Amino acid sequence: PNLLPFGPMLVGMQFLTSGFLLPYLFTRTVETSSDVYQEDIDGDIQTLVAEWRPLGGFLGGVGAASIWWGLFARPEFGEFSERYASFGDLLSIDRVGSSFLVDLVIFAVFQSWFVDDDLKRRGVEEGELTDLRNVAKYVPFFGLVAYLTLRPPLPTRKIAE
Repeated sequence: PNLLPFGPMLVGMQFLTSGFLLPYLFTRTVETSSDVYQEDIDGDIQTLVAEWRPLGGFLGGVGAASIWWGLFARPEFGEFSERYASFGDLLSIDRVGSSFLVDLVIFAVFQSWFVDDDLKRRGVEEGELTDLRNVAKYVPFFGLVAYLTLRPPLPTRKIAE
């Protein structure tokens, strides 16, 4: 649950990521109960994606392909060292490009915070699944990929009753 509406915030995030994401994250309502069930997920798309195991692998593939592309693709723009120098020059003069690096740091910080919240919702106690918890919290992006693939499912009301 959140005090700010998700739809308008999502649209705003497309244009000014941190400017909309940070207020959205900081205004999350405090959860008074850790009882969250699969049946509580609203919306057909959200229900489909929320527990879809291949999501982690898909996102990991996109990330790995992006890294590969950055390192090896488009040799007509020069060797990696030349492209890296050009990238550094671009970041030194382009505020939008630099803001993406800031966004990456912000996402990494919040990733570690949200993993604990999600494990709590899934009924995992503080000392359990420490390897998965630590990888998900301290390895940006690919740790979250592993977490989305290996995390325990949300409980269902049928099992809880």
